[in-house]
Amino acid sequence: MGACYLSQLSSIIVQNAPFFLHKTCTELPKIKTHWFRQRQATLNFEGFEQCEFCAQYCSGFFYNIGGAWDMCIRCAKFADIIKCEGHQHFLFYDFKCNEKCNGCGTNNDIGAFRCGKCKFTLGFGCLTLPHSALHKIDQHMLNLTYHDDREQSYCDICEQERDPRLWYYSCSNCDTSAHTECVLGQFPFLKDGSTFSHYDHKHRHDLEFFRKAEGYPRCSYCGKLCQEEILKCKKSTCNYIVHCKCRNYQV
Repeated sequence: MGACYLSQLSSIIVQNAPFFLHKTCTELPKIKTHWFRQRQATLNFEGFEQCEFCAQYCSGFFYNIGGAWDMCIRCAKFADIIKCEGHQHFLFYDFKCNEKCNGCGTNNDIGAFRCGKCKFTLGFGCLTLPHSALHKIDQHMLNLTYHDDREQSYCDICEQERDPRLWYYSCSNCDTSAHTECVLGQFPFLKDGSTFSHYDHKHRHDLEFFRKAEGYPRCSYCGKLCQEEILKCKKSTCNYIVHCKCRNYQV
């Protein structure tokens, strides 16, 4: 297990199985003043935590800002004024902005990056999307794409209609296109074996995250086969296993 989910960062300088650190991660300040609300941010390690800015579940280092907000290190690397590939102008962070994000079409509850020259808004969720990703639908790397001139488009993964105004992943060689969430899945930034503390759910022991369960066992809560991401009890004598979506129910 590592301290982040950013394989593109600089080389590993600390490695002692089962834990390793990128050089960049070792240089993260333990305490700093963050531009968000100008509060003190403290670096913590979390096995399973949801970032309150990009809304993704992540494992690894998090910054807790002012004792109130948890920010993953993917979001923490951005300043309050940025330039991104999906827009030609600089964007500045507006704490009061609740307009829909131009990347995904959802509203931003915690503010968003805005353009001072045009009506463009971008939330942390789209700002931190990987620029490229692999998926079994295509043999090539899929690239994050910002514009689609077609009036009607469909996702090649879920086969549902895709809004051409929103960001998506595509392959120019094969003309493949897909929703960002279909390419990345529900938990793209969680590692197998990430620990979900028993303080954060209703089972009495710690749980471990896995993308697949061997043999497709039945969920301890809903009874359906576990064919997607699961949480499994870390205690070897306990057979508790649930779909991630069933984790908050008592069994």
